[in-house]
Amino acid sequence: MSEPHGADPGWYPDPQGRQRYWDGTQWLSLPEPPGQASDKRKRLSRGMIGWIAACCAILTLTAVAVSKANHDANVDAMAAAESAASETARQSAERHAAEIADRERKENAERSMRQASIRQVEASIMEMATGHADSSIIDGPILSVSCSPVAGGSVDDLLAATTVLECFAATQENSNGTRSGYKYHATMNWETGSFTYGFGDP
Repeated sequence: MSEPHGADPGWYPDPQGRQRYWDGTQWLSLPEPPGQASDKRKRLSRGMIGWIAACCAILTLTAVAVSKANHDANVDAMAAAESAASETARQSAERHAAEIADRERKENAERSMRQASIRQVEASIMEMATGHADSSIIDGPILSVSCSPVAGGSVDDLLAATTVLECFAATQENSNGTRSGYKYHATMNWETGSFTYGFGDP
């Protein structure tokens, strides 16, 4: 360590950063004064505070970046979930609409089949009534035969397994616009597609 010639007595820093005392002629091996040590610690503390502040700033920026990334990921996840839910709802609505349309087609086909079956019943009774007229069991000729459900029944009631029909074989046109004739009856079994019929009331 160089000697500060001409310097006043006092404490001076050495190359190691410590404080040494110069008495004006030589260096003395005195302990570093408390005040000087305190200043050194203060200087170190300020440096440490700056380092900690820098670290905190970096951590804060990192936390903000991570938070934004998590937020963006959550937004994307929510958007994907909403899109999936919307697609599921759309597909469910389409399936439901298709099921309704299919059921309506089947019901309309069943109604058409039942109407065709009623016409078959009427044709069979027409044949029976014509035979009765030919045999003089009833007066003829047979002009037409019409059948309709009785007891509040309906051909459109697709839940009904059977339908009882009242049929009318017209043999005469009346002057008041009505017709005279004879009653027949039939019972249609929709489950088997078969029917029975005969002369008289149901």
